[in-house]
Amino acid sequence: MTDVTFTRDDYKAAQYRWKLVRDVCKGSETIKAAGDKYLPRPNASDTSQDNKDRYDAYKKRAVFYNATGRTKHSLVGAVFRTWPTLTVPGALDYVSKDIDGQGVSVYQQSQSVIGHLLEVGRHGLLVDYAAVVAGSVSKADEQAGRARANVASYPAEAIINWKTRQVGGQHLLSLVVLRETVDVDTDDGFGSEQVVQYRVLRLDDAGVYTQEVWEEGSNKTAMTVPPFTPLNGLGQPWRVIPFQFLGSENNDTSIDDSPLYDMAEVNIGHYRNSADYEEAAYLVGQPQPWMAGLDEQWRDHMEKNGIFLGSRAPWLLPVSGTCGVWQAQPNTVAKEAMDSKKEDMVSLGARLIERGSAVKTATQADNDSAAEHSVLSLVVSNVSEAYSQCLVWMAAFVNASGETLYKLNQDFSQITLDATILTALFNAVQGGKLPAGDFWQYLRDRGVIDPEKTNDQIRDELETENPGPNLDDTEVIPNGGKPSNP
Repeated sequence: MTDVTFTRDDYKAAQYRWKLVRDVCKGSETIKAAGDKYLPRPNASDTSQDNKDRYDAYKKRAVFYNATGRTKHSLVGAVFRTWPTLTVPGALDYVSKDIDGQGVSVYQQSQSVIGHLLEVGRHGLLVDYAAVVAGSVSKADEQAGRARANVASYPAEAIINWKTRQVGGQHLLSLVVLRETVDVDTDDGFGSEQVVQYRVLRLDDAGVYTQEVWEEGSNKTAMTVPPFTPLNGLGQPWRVIPFQFLGSENNDTSIDDSPLYDMAEVNIGHYRNSADYEEAAYLVGQPQPWMAGLDEQWRDHMEKNGIFLGSRAPWLLPVSGTCGVWQAQPNTVAKEAMDSKKEDMVSLGARLIERGSAVKTATQADNDSAAEHSVLSLVVSNVSEAYSQCLVWMAAFVNASGETLYKLNQDFSQITLDATILTALFNAVQGGKLPAGDFWQYLRDRGVIDPEKTNDQIRDELETENPGPNLDDTEVIPNGGKPSNP
C-alpha cells in the first residue's frame, strides 16, 4: 500500500524540540495561547469554572521575556552587518532581487534560512526548473521569465521523508518528500482554503530525477500530477535531485541539534517562575490593616459605618485597643530563581539581555567573540556552501557559464573605522606604496563600498565624478593675467 504521508522516526522524535523553540521565538502571545502546555495549572485536578478563571488570571499576570527570540534576531543581524558577496553569471543577475519567483531576494531568503537553522538546526532548499523541450534556453524565454530557475525554501517540518543510496563512491539523495500547503481560491473568487499536498522528488533506478505531486483529500491522498522529468538547459534529464539539506552542524541528511533549544527551555522556566512571582505579589503585595482589643459594640459600629484608610479618617479605638498594618515579608525564592535563569540565558548566548561590565583587553574581547559565535559561524558557513551549490544548479538550468559564489560574513565583531589608519592607508595609496585595489577592499570589508562593486566599476565612477582640471581650456584671461586695480 502506497503511503506518501509516511514520516521517519527521527523526524517524529524532533517534533517536540522544534515546536518548543518555534513557539518561544514567536513570543508571549503564542506561549500564553498554549495554556498549560508551558504553564502548568496550580491545581490541575480541580475542573471547576472558578479554578479555570483563577488559572486564566494566573497566566495573564505572568510575564514572558522573550530572550530567545531577541537573541536569534541579534545573531542574524550580526551576520548581515556586512553585506554578503554574490557572484553569478549575467543570466542569474535576477537572484539579487528575486530568487524564489515571489519577489524575495537571495539576501532576504538567506536571512530567513539562518533564523530557521538557529531555531531548529535544519532546513531545505529546492532548485526548481521550467521544462525545456530541447536545446538551450532562448533569450526570449529568459526575459519572459518562463525559463527562470528558482530556489524554494522548506522548513524542517515540511521535509517528512528522505532516503539516500550509494552510487559509485558517493551517497546521493534517492527520495525526498515535501509537505506543502497551497492556498486555493473558493468558487466565489473572494475566499480561499488551504490544501495539503506532497511533492515527491525521486531518483529512479536509471538514475533520472523525477517529480510527482499528491494531494490530501477528505478520504484519501491521491496523485494529482504524475511523474515528470525536469530537464536542464540542454534539454537533458537531471542525474541528481537538486535539493540541498542545511544543518547547524553540516549539510548532510541527518537532523542536527537546535542551537537555541537549551535557551528556549530555560526561557520557559523563567516564564513559570514569573507566574509564581506575580501571583505572590498579587496575593500578599498589598498592605493589610488589622485591629485588636475591640469589644462587640465597637465591632458592630465599624461594621455598620465601614472603615476608611487615610490621614483624614482616624480610627477611634476603645481603651486598650491597638491597630497596625501588616506587610508580608519579601518572598525572594521565585525572584532568585528568575535571576538565576536569566544568568543561564546570558551564558547560553543571550547577548541582548546583559553585556559584561568588566574591562577587557582587545585579545580577550576577540577570544570571547570567537567562542560566543562559534555555532553561528558554522551555521553561516553551511548556508554559504548551500547557496553556492544551488547557484551552480541554477546556472546549469539556464546553460550559463561563469563563476557562482554566495559568501556570507563570518566576522561578527563590531566593525569600526579608525580615522588614523584610514588616513595612513590613503596617504600610502597617494604615495604609491599601496595598490588602490587593496585600499578599496579594506573599505569593502567595512561596508563603506558596496562589496559587489569591482575595481573597474569603482575606477570608472571616480573618473566620471572627478574628471580633474580641463587642460585644453583656451579661455583668455583679461589684463594679461595681472590683478585689476580695486
